[in-house]
Amino acid sequence: MILKIETEINGNFRIENNFEVKYNPYNICIKYNDKEQKYFISIAKKMYNYSSLLPKLEQVGQEKTIKFPNENFLENEIELLQHIESFGAIDKEVYDINWGNVSIEWIPESEQEKKEISIKKYSRSFSFQKEKGLLSQEWLFNTIIHKRRLEHLTLPFSFFRNGLKHYKEFQYQESFLNFYLMLEGVFGNGKFKNDKIKSEFKKSPMLIQSIEKLLGDLKNSQLKHYEWFKEMSEKYNKEPSIESVIHIIVEQRGNLSHFSNKNNDRNKNPYKDKDFDSLAFITLMICKYVSNDLRLEPFR
Repeated sequence: MILKIETEINGNFRIENNFEVKYNPYNICIKYNDKEQKYFISIAKKMYNYSSLLPKLEQVGQEKTIKFPNENFLENEIELLQHIESFGAIDKEVYDINWGNVSIEWIPESEQEKKEISIKKYSRSFSFQKEKGLLSQEWLFNTIIHKRRLEHLTLPFSFFRNGLKHYKEFQYQESFLNFYLMLEGVFGNGKFKNDKIKSEFKKSPMLIQSIEKLLGDLKNSQLKHYEWFKEMSEKYNKEPSIESVIHIIVEQRGNLSHFSNKNNDRNKNPYKDKDFDSLAFITLMICKYVSNDLRLEPFR
């Protein structure tokens, strides 16, 4: 049985022809799809003990459901795509290889293997499913009519915009850093060192009130983020509190602003974004809460 994964590769490059490179046990192919006008990279290898890795149809009552395997078995292939992506950026202006969203295809080599396959090809993809908000004439009018009083928020809110974009693309570390910059710009009063920025954050009634609302909402929700917050508070030897929120986001900002090839446990790692989803979510919500007060402040 052949396992093949494929995903899009983007950048400022071209190829003369589709090509393939053999790297035992893989066949790695880069091709151009004329119909979609996109470049794709695929990795294929022969599989021997594959039975537990195949998606299977299961009968549940009167309905059939699909049971997909845990995809940790793709770890080596994903690491290979990440390697090609990093060196491709240096050498050939490869912008990204979408290794977080790959198609998975099982290619039988015999009639017996063909019978074992319930689903030949499927995708491992991540996306936010949320109903789209209405962009209305009234919203546009109200946004423009108050520009003079609120234009000082254009730059701080631009960091929120960048953060939200990264968040929707599951780039949680970049997302958090942009949300943090919004808070630092509005409440930091020009201070940047950890102890001083913590002190400035604690002085802001608006920020404190927003964090208090966040903690109340998290406690009452079914989301995992409050458990993450309690674990992080314990890690920093603090009780879950407003002060702990401030301590965590400032300390994490420091960690994610650095990189060391010798010790990457406390610094930024673009391949570990999923570990920072709660941090990004909590900071996103703080920004949302304070944005409401910031917009009302000039009218009070």
